[in-house]
Amino acid sequence: MEDEKGKALIKKEKKLSKEFIVLISILITIVVIDQILKIWIQSIGEINVIPGILDFKVSQNRNAAYGIGSNSTIMYVATNIVILGVIFKFMTTQNQFVDRRFKIFLSFILAGGISNVIERVIRGYVTEFIDFGQVTNWLPIFNLADIFVLVGWIAVAAIFAGFTVKEWNKH
Repeated sequence: MEDEKGKALIKKEKKLSKEFIVLISILITIVVIDQILKIWIQSIGEINVIPGILDFKVSQNRNAAYGIGSNSTIMYVATNIVILGVIFKFMTTQNQFVDRRFKIFLSFILAGGISNVIERVIRGYVTEFIDFGQVTNWLPIFNLADIFVLVGWIAVAAIFAGFTVKEWNKH
């Protein structure tokens, strides 16, 4: 009996370590690609990708998401580090209660947040460059990290909503 429990534990640890490697790989890949894109667009300046619809142009966001707030780099970095720390802590302590896809979407949020924090620490602002301004005047200029954060939060909310509906239907 003890031997079976030991084998099951070893198998679970191997699965967790493979999963951890996959999640870290996703995180690093997103951060590296986002940083490369930001450096690249800063060296080029502006590109009309699809004239009248999509432009890549450099914008320095010294505020929070969607331009909200004041120019307090220290406050934004501290706030982001706390939020990222809470997400990381959740991922590591609640590991047995969340599935792989949930962890992948949390990795998207972490990666986007980390990439923007890195830039804010190094430059004092976040480089935004994806602009649909001529098509939608209400949509702010954003970057790849922002896309991953947004997709991650929408997916996490959808997963929570699905779980909640399942629980309501049980009762």
